[in-house]
Amino acid sequence: MPSTSPALRGPVRYRVCVARLGEARNLTHLGQIEALRRAVGESGLPALLDGRRKRPRLAFGPAISLGWESLAEYFDMELSSALAPEDVAAGLKKSLKDGFSVRTLRRIPSFFPSLDSTINVASYQIEAIFPDDARTRLSQLLARREIVVEKIKEVGVERVDARPLIVRMELAGPGRLGMVLRFGPKRTVKPEALLREWIGSVPEGALIRRDGLFSETSAGELMTP
Repeated sequence: MPSTSPALRGPVRYRVCVARLGEARNLTHLGQIEALRRAVGESGLPALLDGRRKRPRLAFGPAISLGWESLAEYFDMELSSALAPEDVAAGLKKSLKDGFSVRTLRRIPSFFPSLDSTINVASYQIEAIFPDDARTRLSQLLARREIVVEKIKEVGVERVDARPLIVRMELAGPGRLGMVLRFGPKRTVKPEALLREWIGSVPEGALIRRDGLFSETSAGELMTP
């Protein structure tokens, strides 16, 4: 492991973005958390441990659904001393299971805002066979003042107006839909729900890939975490 200078010793935070593709999309969110914890633990990096469970202390971004691919899975970790980001990335690459890969990794300040407190927008690419009149139906959907989606909960049915959550929804080609959605407490809608509102069902074999997570500013600008 590369040496550290005395001036750089002490807990240091890093923000990591990984992709999950192929077989990795078959993991639940909890399964993904365990896979990433294991990778950090087996990497040889000097990760700080959770005092009670003696496992790497990591903080994760928004949950991901079973079956989705992603290019934007974020987590924060703490090391006992500073290493160059490229050395940290190299350590992780050796221990990540198939389907995961490091996309970006950077050092962040000790008191940097958490992922959960700042991320409120996600972007998606959906590949599927859509109906011939999909473009017309999309225009009709986006022209609606309300798009009420019903979500089945343990305590009953919850109704969410998805219209203000749609930042962008557009066909990028015959079999590719781009979608950018806001989310937050009690106002989250999955892409599958909007597919059903748009064309009546989720096309068989559809591939959903979350390709970005962002913080939306008061001016409407989307910032990467």
